[in-house]
Formats: sequence, structure tokens, C-alpha cells
Amino acid sequence: MNNISSRLEFDKVLERIAFHASFSLGKERVLETEPSFSALIVRRDLARAKDALQLVITNGGVSFAGITDVSYPLGFAGKGGVLGVDEIVDVGRFLQGIERLKKQFKTVEGSYPALEDLFESLVINESLLKHIEHAFGEQGEVLDRASSELSSIRRSISSLEANIEKQTQDFLVKNKAMLSEAVVSLQHGRKTFLIKPSEKNKMDGTIYGESASGQSIYFEPAFLSRLQNELQSLRHREADEIERICREASMRIAEDADQLEADLETVAILDAIFAKAEWGKRNDAVVATLTTDTLKLVKARHPLIDPKTVVANTYELSPPHKMILISGPNTGGKSVSLKTIGLSLMLALSGCPICAEEAQVMLVDQIFVDIGDQQSIEKSLSSFSAHMQTMTTVSERATAKSIVLLDELGSQTDPLEGESLSMAILDHFREVGCWVVATTHFSRLKKYGTQHDNILIASVEFDLQNLKPTYRYRENIMGESNAFAIAKRLGLNGDIIDQAFKYKQEGQYEADHLLEILETKIKEQDDLKEALNRREQEIADMRESVEVERVQLEREFVQKREQMIEENEQYLETMLQEAEKQLEVLNKTNRPDVRQKAVKEIQSMQREIVDETIKVGDRVQLKSTNQVGVVDSIEKKTAYVTIGSLKVSVDLNKLTRVAGPAKKVKPKPQRSHSVSAHSSFKTELNLIGMRVAEAIPQIDKFIDDAIVNKVYQFRIIHGHGTGQLRNAVHDRLRRNKSVASFELGSLGEGGTGATVVKLKQ
Repeated sequence: MNNISSRLEFDKVLERIAFHASFSLGKERVLETEPSFSALIVRRDLARAKDALQLVITNGGVSFAGITDVSYPLGFAGKGGVLGVDEIVDVGRFLQGIERLKKQFKTVEGSYPALEDLFESLVINESLLKHIEHAFGEQGEVLDRASSELSSIRRSISSLEANIEKQTQDFLVKNKAMLSEAVVSLQHGRKTFLIKPSEKNKMDGTIYGESASGQSIYFEPAFLSRLQNELQSLRHREADEIERICREASMRIAEDADQLEADLETVAILDAIFAKAEWGKRNDAVVATLTTDTLKLVKARHPLIDPKTVVANTYELSPPHKMILISGPNTGGKSVSLKTIGLSLMLALSGCPICAEEAQVMLVDQIFVDIGDQQSIEKSLSSFSAHMQTMTTVSERATAKSIVLLDELGSQTDPLEGESLSMAILDHFREVGCWVVATTHFSRLKKYGTQHDNILIASVEFDLQNLKPTYRYRENIMGESNAFAIAKRLGLNGDIIDQAFKYKQEGQYEADHLLEILETKIKEQDDLKEALNRREQEIADMRESVEVERVQLEREFVQKREQMIEENEQYLETMLQEAEKQLEVLNKTNRPDVRQKAVKEIQSMQREIVDETIKVGDRVQLKSTNQVGVVDSIEKKTAYVTIGSLKVSVDLNKLTRVAGPAKKVKPKPQRSHSVSAHSSFKTELNLIGMRVAEAIPQIDKFIDDAIVNKVYQFRIIHGHGTGQLRNAVHDRLRRNKSVASFELGSLGEGGTGATVVKLKQ
């Protein structure tokens, strides 16, 4: 059917119809439309299409506003899942949409009995709809009235927020002297005040850090801490109550899921029907009447041709005629007429309007189409062979209730043999009794048509005066190719035209004996070539089989390797957590030598998983952040990677080599670890791309190395991000007794993305 659909351009028409659908499922139903060969189904679909077209013309159609594809939330709720607020609101809008749809249909002008069963099958659970409308707002929020508990919690929240606001303002007024700025700042979602560093120990409260300049402390007074803790508790209670309300609504939806899914399917069918009707209205189309033996299309137009240029024609195939034989010049409109007839029949049997003033179509059991060049290189079929293959299938399967559409019957071969074969094919179809519409250039085939009462001779008109086709279809007139007339009008020598006419009258075709011998020799060569091709194909198949096996083995290797890497990463994470606990103990001592020894022991516990293929200049990806950079240098198991404008040091087992051109880099000299005036010790620690568990040991090791190298001020780069890494860095620095002070970097030092550290001397 897909082949027939594309050859008659039925699929392109469906795409235009689907444009008028209101939501995704309706569009899908249109694009899935196929002709039916059941009288019951076709009559039902045509009746629905007729009523829908009349309703659209009279009332402008119906609205599907608010209706969307809710199949996922229905299925999820049906399995016991808890829907989110937006999903519940979508279900509510869907219920409102079908309620509105039913009301519209009841109030439209006129009677549309063919559509009544669909609208009546839409069942609305009023209780569920009222529950959703009562508890949820149109903007996707849970309303206060959803439950008394939620209402009470929100009143408490509102009262507490007002109290916090009042006491905050009172504090600003009463404590101006201790404030560096009379503003309220949010730190970690909590309100804080900017106080002077000298004032931080004068009252009870919590310090959340200091400004980049060091001139302000983020301070939360104890009274405000208690209020904000209470507010946070209320918000947790509010979230729990909202989840309970959503769970209750989800359970109600689950109880009615089957009916809602049935309503969704019905609405999709209605949307498809009205999309077809809207397309029909815009194209001045009509709904066909189903007959037993008559095809009549009055002033039919091909729907894909520009309405301003398309020529409307009337086509009729009725008893005693069972066949139409259309002749005429090239580009004269024979194929367009054939496609218009076939496409109109497919549209009618699919419940779609037809672009015509009046239409009658007969019910068929199959549609067979042989249009266009079906040459296949892959199957080694010529155009003629492809047509004959189609004819083989059609001649075997066609019945007295089938219709066969043939374009340029018997072409692409020797004219005499093509004519003879075409007449024999038509004889067969006449014996079967099926309907046939065919186009041809052959003169003998035209004369053949005049010899049988059940064949209607027709043609497409050609304007000899202007030498161009008119695309008008004319019955009972035999078409001519008009080659001689066109040649004469264009000035070809009259003697040549006369001689051509004599050759035409002779109608003789000579057999060439030498050609037959040559064809025999060619066949022998072709047989040898065919045997060689078969052998080559066998070899190609063997290669393909080996390649498939290789790919499978490679895939299994990669999967096992990834599994091992994941297992080792989990093991490493456990070791890092254990190291963290040991470092907590070590932080209680001021002996750098002891700490350095412990750090080395902890690092030796780390299980190293290194991609040995990573080299200097390779493009690599950080496993933790998926950032991509280039390896500048490698020292033991550590790689120094440039990511954009940043340079980071990363363990090799945290990197993955990625495809791409390698960057050529000059090898850097080995770092000197001796302590001297020219020490290569870096005064910057880059933690970007690391997790907290990875970063903490790096901080402690860097502090120890800085003390050994007599470096008492350095910078730690932690980036902005969510602030989690920055907070962990600050927390570690506060607890390290070797740290004298630290502050966020200035504008030239990285701002809030870096911290400047000073050590005790």
C-alpha cells in the first residue's frame, strides 16, 4: 500500500490534511489513513466525512482547545505512579476540553447523525473533573483550598514571612552602626545582614562568610535563625502535603484511566475527521457517494496542482464500460488524468473529501498501480522488466472487483512486441472483469479499443495552433501523437514528412538475423558474468559476516572494560571517604611531617585505573564533568590539562581519551622539587572538575607542600558552580591550623571563583 500511496501521491495529500489537525494524535491518525475495502467501514467513514464537512461549512467546525496527548500520564498513573502537578493539570484540561467539545456539538446548527455515536461515547467523570478543578489552578499550581491542612500551613507561612520581614526591617533600623551596608543578603537561601568584621562577636548568630573585599561579614542573628528554621520546616510540611494531594489525584485518575484512554482515542478520531473536513472546505471538495459499478467525477481536480492553473475534467466509467484507454501526446495530461482518477478513489475509500463538484465511486477490493519508471539497479531490473514484474503480480491477484491503473502500457520495449503484449494483457483483464484505466501511445492499441464495447476510448486535447497541450480530457475521441503536424508547423521539409508518412503506413518491422546471433553470444557472456557476480557476492557475504562478528566482539570488550572502570571508581570513592576520615584526625595536629607521611600513605591506598593510551597532546574528557581539553604534560599518574582558558591537574584515571586531532605541544622541562629561590612550586591550586571527596586531600597536600617550600600565600581556584565546592574549601581552610586567613579573590584574582589563602609563618 505504501508503494501505491507514493505513486498516486496519496501520502502528500495526507500531509496537507494533517496540517489542519488540532493536536498530535489527530495528526497521527490522518497520516496513518489507508483506504478500506469494506463496504460497511467505507459507508460509515463517508457518512462521518459528509456530516463533518457540512458542520464545518455551516458552523465553522468545533474547537479542540485544551486537548493534548495525555496517554503518558494516564499510563503512568494506571501503574500506580504519582503524577506531577503539571501532568494532573493537563488531565484536567483534557477533561475540560472534551466537556467543551460535547457542549459545542449539542448546540451546533443542524443535524449530524453520523457523528453522534462518537460524541456520545465521550464519557466525562464529573467527580474527577471537579476534584482537579478544586485542587489545582490553570497555571499549574496547587490551590490553598485543596485541603484544610495546606491552607493552614500556607497561612502560617504567610504570617511567619510577614514577621520575618518586620523583624528584619527593625534590625536594620536599630543596628545601623554595626552594619557595613543597610541591605539584606541571601546566603544559601537564608536572609543575612552585612555587618562590619569588628562587630561579628558582639551578638549571638551564624556567620556565612565574608565579602570579596573582606569589609563585610554575612551574619544571621540568632532570632532570625530561629524564625527561618521555622519557615523552612513549614515549607517542608507544605511540600509533603502537596505530594499527598497529588497522590490522591493520581489514584482518582488511575481509577478512570481506561475510560480516559478511550476518550483520548475517540477525540483523536474526531480530530482526524474534522481535519479532513477543514481541508475539504478549503479546497472546495465534496464527499463521494458509494456505488457498486460506477465511477463519476464531475470537474475533478488534482489536489496537488495549483488551483489557479489546474484544469478540471469530468471522468466517468460506468456500464457497459469496464476500461478507459487514454491516448494523446507527451506532456498532454494523460498521467495527470490517471493519477486524478486513482487518487480520488483512494481518498473516497479513506473517508476523505474529493476535489470535485460531484463524485461517485465504486467499491473495489484492491487497487493496483503501474505508474512511472520502476527501474531498479539493485535488483538488476530494466524499466520494461520492472513493469512486467508488476504485471505478473497484478494478473495473478486482480479480481472482478479490482481496479488497475496502467501508465504507458507496453512501453520501454520493441513497439510491435509492446503493442501485442499490451493487447494480450488487456484481453486477460477483460476476461477477469476488473476495472482498468490505461494510457498509451500505440496506434494498434487505440484501434484495439474501438473493437470492444466494454472499452471507452478517450484522449487529452492538444492545441495545434499554439503547439501546446490544453490538459482537457475528452471521451470517445482517439488521441494522436501529432508528431507530423508539429514537425510540419515547425518547418521540417515536406518531402521528409511525406516519406515518414509512407513508412508509417507500411507498419513493417524487419527481423535482423545477425542481431539474433549477436544476442546469443551476449547471453553466453552474460551467463558467465552472472556466475562471477554470484561468486563475488558470496565473498562479500563472508566478509560482512566476519565484520559483524568483529564488531560484536569489540562491543563486548568495551562493555566489560566500562564495567571494570565503574567498579574501580566505586572502590576509589570508598578509599577517598576513608582517607577523609583519617585526615580529620590528622588536622588536629600541627606537625607537617606527620601529615605529609599520612597523606602519602593515603594516596598509596588509591587504586589507580589509568588509560595508558593517553599521551601529551591528546584530547581528553573529564569523567566527572564531561569537559573536554588537551593534555599539556604528564607527570607520573597526573595529567595537566588545558580546558579553554583554564589549566587543571587531573589523575589519569579520571580522564577518557576522545577522538579528534591531537594538538602538538612542546615538551616541558621536568619540575624541580628542590627548595630554592628559583623553586618551581606553583602558587595556585586548581580544583575545577573535582568532586569534594577528591578536592579535600589535594588542599591538605598543597598546604603541606607550600609550608615545605616556604610559600605563605597562594590561590585556590574552585570556580562558581553551585557553591558546594567553594563551601567545602572554606570549611577545610577554617579547620586547618596552618591557615592564618582566607578571602574570596578580587576582580583580577578570579572573584568568587577563587580563594586567596595566607598561612601562618
